Amino acid sequence: MCTIWYYDSSPRFTFCLSWSYPSAMLTSLDHITLYCAVLAAAGSVLADSNDWVNIQYVLKQAGGSNSDTSAARQNIISNAGSTAKQGPWSVITKNKALPPSGNTHDYLSWAPYHWPDCNWCSKGTTHLSNPDDPDDGDDDGSDPPDADPGAGGSNSYEDGGSDDGTPEVALFVLGNPSSAFVKSKRSAFDAHHRMMRRRRELSTAESSPSKTQDLALSSSEAELLALVELPAQLPVLDILSFPSSFPTVLPTQPPAVNAPTSSTTQSSIGTVAGTPAPAEAPAKTQSSKCTPSPTRSLAPSATWTTCPYFVHDGKVNPDVRTIPDSPAVVDMTQSTLYNALAYTLQKAGTYSQNAATFIDTWFLSSATAMHPNMNFGQLVRGPGPDHQVGTFTGVLDLRGLVKVVNAIQLLKGAGSPDWTAAREKAMTTWMNQYISWLQTSDIGKETASKVNNHLSFYINQFAAAKMYTGDTAGATTALKNYFSNQFLDQIAASGEQPFEAVRTRPYHYRCFNLEAMITNAKLGDQLGLDLWTAKSKYGSTIQTALDYTMGLDPKGEDVSDIFPHVAAVAAAYGDPKGKYAGFLQKNAGNYKSQPFWFYDQTIALSNAPAAKVKHSRGFVRSLLPAVDFAGMKALFSHAVVAVEDTPIPFTCPAVFDDSPEVEIDDGIFVTCDELKPFYELPIPPWVSNASSTVL
Repeated sequence: MCTIWYYDSSPRFTFCLSWSYPSAMLTSLDHITLYCAVLAAAGSVLADSNDWVNIQYVLKQAGGSNSDTSAARQNIISNAGSTAKQGPWSVITKNKALPPSGNTHDYLSWAPYHWPDCNWCSKGTTHLSNPDDPDDGDDDGSDPPDADPGAGGSNSYEDGGSDDGTPEVALFVLGNPSSAFVKSKRSAFDAHHRMMRRRRELSTAESSPSKTQDLALSSSEAELLALVELPAQLPVLDILSFPSSFPTVLPTQPPAVNAPTSSTTQSSIGTVAGTPAPAEAPAKTQSSKCTPSPTRSLAPSATWTTCPYFVHDGKVNPDVRTIPDSPAVVDMTQSTLYNALAYTLQKAGTYSQNAATFIDTWFLSSATAMHPNMNFGQLVRGPGPDHQVGTFTGVLDLRGLVKVVNAIQLLKGAGSPDWTAAREKAMTTWMNQYISWLQTSDIGKETASKVNNHLSFYINQFAAAKMYTGDTAGATTALKNYFSNQFLDQIAASGEQPFEAVRTRPYHYRCFNLEAMITNAKLGDQLGLDLWTAKSKYGSTIQTALDYTMGLDPKGEDVSDIFPHVAAVAAAYGDPKGKYAGFLQKNAGNYKSQPFWFYDQTIALSNAPAAKVKHSRGFVRSLLPAVDFAGMKALFSHAVVAVEDTPIPFTCPAVFDDSPEVEIDDGIFVTCDELKPFYELPIPPWVSNASSTVL
């Protein structure tokens, strides 16, 4: 019997498919039973990209009748009402798994790309899933090595957020742990072969880099995939070991079990509802050292602190979805912004009350408020004290703080009676404490030292929080420092983003960093800065990066990741030839009904190149009607091309000055030599030059 549970996060429904195969067909696969399960919280909000909407622009649009954005405005208002029905949200709802502090007010999430690596000793075990099986688990050396799960699918949970509306399915396997992590399709770009991955350290001697391995299917795995004919509409992403149960309270101390020193097999602890965790078949080992096998079933919480966890970049461990804080904060921030926008546009008190209630519940109420830190964000489970704290990647989970600041500024600008002086004072206190944590905590300082999307989103939060507290000078400094330093190495001459392209899902990560860069430019625009024209040391702007990514084949990744960024770049830099509008029309025919279309209008970006050009062109033409602007533009463009023909030589990014390798995600390292080919790519013909909108 094969049972498939399928969850489609877009229409929000679950259904079950079951069918049987003759037992003889499964004999060679050791009576494998397949279980497909998707572990996602039903009813979560489909969040927009991280974004900032200009305050004065929205206030001017209130009660307006701009037909080009009317559908988008109506969609925002509709979303405000529908998402509000799912709130309020609170950090204290933990589903039984507590942070190591034991305090429910502390935010908790688990590192999504980490998987348990339990190298159990197999002789004499009594924790088999089939104890009567004549195979006692002795290693005969016949098991194939594990395949690197690599990337795949369009799941966005690696970013610490909720589902992006794309269906996801995980396929669990019982009876053959060595079959774990078989992929139904190859990684989109195979760039992960250039990276190094590491375990989180158990001791200095146990931590050593190892290159990822090529994906390969064993004969039994190939037979399995050939055997199971799933419906065409059912995307099968992974084959994992069968999950056990919902997590219990996360222990603050590991049990007295020896930590394994080496391993060649993988297993996962899942969270399908049901009875306490069934014992699993012993993992066969090719090493003489192993962890003593338990004599009874292990609860998931015991596995969390007994087994070391190993990183598989881009491969989301589905049990991270059972921790509700991450999807809750995404839902809360999105609904808060929708409701603040709806109030500003329509002045209906219900929307204002909704936004204030959501902020109260998450940030301010003594009974439900989140502590102003991310000490346990994207925590990597495993034995020892190193696994009782979060990682630098966890700061990313609170990137939606930008939307909360945006929402409050809208409420204040629109004169909402619900945003009281008491709320303002309490929120200012919370923000100041969070700013302090970002600047002084080990996790915050480590995040600030990065050079990829983690740093870009860190600046989102830091600058927005500074803006909220009234420290516009501090926000301005933070944004200028980012565009004058780390940004310099983020975009190659071609528009490629090497620190994102090296990941296992390069299209997604290029779009993800674009999201953060655009938000930083929008924050600067709100402050009166033109950061849109900031250039990397290779002469590239945000527009260059967008153009490059827009011209790529996503190769199975979600092309919709780029849609909001195309609209933003068109608004900021102009679209004189209609290429951005054409792309959106071809790939997202209903784009003018999406909220981002309301946000991304040139009149909302008063300091962007397109806005300046539109204003200055009309003024100059009125003074000099006889000037040959077309000829001037042609001459200028020729000069630009001549300059571009001389490429800027590659130099290692500044972050490598202090280390031969840098960590771009927890346990994922890259060297300068591995990034060099990405920087030296030729400029493709579809990439606009940086001066295309000047005249």
